[in-house]
Parts: sequence; C-alpha cells; structure tokens
Amino acid sequence: MPSGDETVVLHGTAVASLVQAVGALASAGLGRYAIVGGIAVMGRLGQAHRATIDVDTVVDETAPPDAVEALLRQPGATVDPTNERRLLMARTKIEILGVGPVNEEELAGIPDNDALFVAAHAWALDTATPLTLVAGDIRVSAPVAGPAALVAMKLHAIEGRSAWGRDKRAGDAWDIYRLLLDRDAGAEIRLTLAAASTTLQVLVARATDRVLVRSAARTRSWLAAGDASMAAVTVDELRFVGERLLTSLAH
Repeated sequence: MPSGDETVVLHGTAVASLVQAVGALASAGLGRYAIVGGIAVMGRLGQAHRATIDVDTVVDETAPPDAVEALLRQPGATVDPTNERRLLMARTKIEILGVGPVNEEELAGIPDNDALFVAAHAWALDTATPLTLVAGDIRVSAPVAGPAALVAMKLHAIEGRSAWGRDKRAGDAWDIYRLLLDRDAGAEIRLTLAAASTTLQVLVARATDRVLVRSAARTRSWLAAGDASMAAVTVDELRFVGERLLTSLAH
C-alpha cells in the first residue's frame, strides 16, 4: 500500500486536473502545507476510488507567505468570487485552510466536533509525508496527509455537513470505511493514532463511536446515496472497522 516517499499512479481522465492543481500548490512556495481531502485519500489508497473536483489544502497560517497570494501567481489561478479562501484553476477548486499551533487546554469545553476540526487539521499538517502522484504525463511530489489524519478529518467532516450535504456525506463515509478497511488491516492507523495526543485520541474515539458504531445505520443510509459500491457496505461492516479502531483508542 502507498505511504510516504512512494509513487502512486492514479487512472482516470478527471484525476489529471486534480494532480495538476497539486502541482500548482507544490510550485507556489507555500512553506508548510499538506494536501488533504479526496485527492489525499486517493493517494493513500492508491486508486481513484470516487469522484472529486476539489483539492483541499492545510497551510501554516502563522508563517508567510499568504497561501492565496502565492497561488494567484500560478498560471490560470483565480479567486472564487463566493469564497476568498478558495481558488479556481481550470475545473478544479483549491480550498485553503489555515491552521496554527494547537493548545490542548484551549480545546477543553468546546463542542467535540469543533475541537476535532482544529486538532485533526493541525495534526494532519504536522504529520504529512511526501507522496508522488502520477496521472498520465503529470508527475507531482507533495506533502500529503497520512491515513490516520485523513480518518480524523473525515470523522469531523461527515458530522459537520449541513442537511443538504447527503451526497458529500456518502463520500466521507466511503473514505472513512475504505481507509479503515484497506489501511488499518495491519494496524497502521491505530498505531499512528497511538502516537497522537490523548486529546485527539479521545475526540477520534468519540466520533468513531458516534459515526461507525452507535449510528452505523444512519451512516449506512448516507452511503446508500452514493454509487453501487458505497451502497453495498453493510451496518455490520461499518461497526467492524469502527469497533476495531475503538478498541485501540480506549483509555
């Protein structure tokens, strides 16, 4: 399975524009950043397992340069008029999320999902490793969030969607399930999370319990809004990967 410093070949005509956008990020001189979201999941799974049109990126907002300003110097990049932290490059959206140092004491007392958002994205930036993505004749190396950080971020995303985001929830659930099925069979995700802060482990455990164990039937209904492969996942299969992860996060 793909990991840091490896090369992953992604097939499909739509993937080339995503990898090209990753290349723009790699060329922009952003300082510390990490590719997250759907294209990162594809890279870590080694296949274009679902459709996406976005490239999500976490950047260190405490250090220059400003990511949007740097990216606007890339050919063909424009700001999305609906969101000043989103850029458009050809048919691809590049979402920029700035994070800074996380003081765990500041996370106490705020809602779990808000705390998980902050902790997971900061951890993704801190733990990203290089991955080379190849699509056709495009070859790009960039720091990419690891499987464990992607699971943590996706657990936040799936619960944070608005009611109209059912299709996106299907993609989130599919990403979580595939990562835990394919990348945690040998305990890679569990071992990586064991090295994370206790706060992050607790937040991930609570979200895992909510999304994959206690509300597995609801998550299964979100998957049913996706394609046939997503809809084929059962409640028992969701609970299996969830309970396996929970066991390792028990404190």
